[in-house]
Amino acid sequence: MSPLGKFLLAIGGLRFFGAEGLVCGLLLGHVLIDRTIVIKKIEQMLATLDDNIRIMLPYKYYRFYNRIEGKIRGKLICALIGLIFFGFDGFIAMFLVGHCLFDWADGQKTHAARKAIDMWFDRNLAKLCGAVLGFVLHSGILVFCGILIGFFIDYYRVENAAILPWHLSKGFWQRCNPLKWWFNSKEARHVAYIRAVAGLAAQTAQADGDITDNEIRIFKKLFVITEEENSKAAQVFRSVKGSRKELENYAYQIRLIAKDNLPLKESVVDNLFKIAAADGCVTEKAFALLREIARLIELPEGNFRVIEDIYKPKSCNDSLAEYYEVLGVEASVSDDAIKKRWKELIIRYHPDKAQSLGASSAEIERATLKMAEINHAYQTIMKSRRCA
Repeated sequence: MSPLGKFLLAIGGLRFFGAEGLVCGLLLGHVLIDRTIVIKKIEQMLATLDDNIRIMLPYKYYRFYNRIEGKIRGKLICALIGLIFFGFDGFIAMFLVGHCLFDWADGQKTHAARKAIDMWFDRNLAKLCGAVLGFVLHSGILVFCGILIGFFIDYYRVENAAILPWHLSKGFWQRCNPLKWWFNSKEARHVAYIRAVAGLAAQTAQADGDITDNEIRIFKKLFVITEEENSKAAQVFRSVKGSRKELENYAYQIRLIAKDNLPLKESVVDNLFKIAAADGCVTEKAFALLREIARLIELPEGNFRVIEDIYKPKSCNDSLAEYYEVLGVEASVSDDAIKKRWKELIIRYHPDKAQSLGASSAEIERATLKMAEINHAYQTIMKSRRCA
C-alpha cells in the first residue's frame, strides 16, 4: 500500500488545483503518508478489518471471500476515490488504475517496484521540492535553480558529504588549537560522551524502524542535552548509518570514558532501554543490539540481565506455547504461515459447515467452542508478535 499516499493526495490535488496540485500532492503524499507511520497504521487497520470479516463471515461466503482476498482491495479504494473526486467516469478509470497499481501481480516484482519508487523519491527529495516550488510559481528559472540547489542538498544528505571541501576549513583553529585541548580536556571528554551516546541512541532507535520525535525527546531528557549540545547530537542522529563499525566506535568511546565506572555504564544501558521502549515495547532486534552494546562497553553480564529483565515484555512468555498448540504450528514460523493455518482451521471447524453436514446440536456447539478457541489463540499470538 506504499503508493497510496502519493496517489490519494495527487488525485485530490489534480481535482481542486490542477497540474500544480498534482505535483504537490505527489510530494506531500510521499512525505506525510508513505514514508511515515501513517501508512503502517492504514495497513494495520485493513488487516484488522480483514480478520474481523473472516471471524463474522458465514461459511457459505467464506470460501468466496478467500478467493478474492488481495485481488479487489486496491480496486475498491481507488474506485471510491475516483467516485468522490470525479463522479462515475472517475469510478471506472480509478477502478482500472487500482487494479494495475495495487492488485495486479501482487508479488515480489510489484513490491520491488514500489520500494524502488519510494527510494527514488527519498534520494531526490530536495530536487523534487525545488522543482515543484518553481513549477507552482510558474518560473522556469526557479525550476532550474531549485533542481540545482536540490542536487547539492541531496548529495550532502544522501552521501553525507559536501561536493566542495568547505568542512576542512570550517572551525580549523578551534579543532586544532593544542592549548584548547589542554585547558578544556574535561569539556572535550563531555562532547565525546554526548556524541557517543547520541550514536548509540540513534542505532537503538533504528532497531525497531525509523527514528521518531518521541525517541529524540526522551534521549534529550535522559542524557540532559543542553541547547549548545543539541546541534552536535542532532548531527550524529542525522548521519548515523547503523553499521557495525559505527557501533564499535561509539561503544569504544563510552568504554574509554567510563573505564571502571560501573554505575555510568549501567546508566547508559538503562537509558538506551528507555529509548528502545519509547514506542511501547522493546523488540527482539533492540534486545540483541543492547546486549551487544553492553558487551562492547564491558558491562558485566549479570548487571545487564538485571536491567534486561525490567524491560522484557510480560505478555511474550512461555504461556504462548499453548496457543501455538491450538493452531498446530511452531513458534518459529512466520506471521503469514500462522494466518494461513488460521484460515484452514476456520474452514475445518466453522459451525455452519457442521450444520450443513447434518451434525447434532452437541456437535455444532463443540464446533462453535473450537472456533472461539482458534480465534482467541490467533488474536493472542498476533498481538504478542506486534509487541516483539
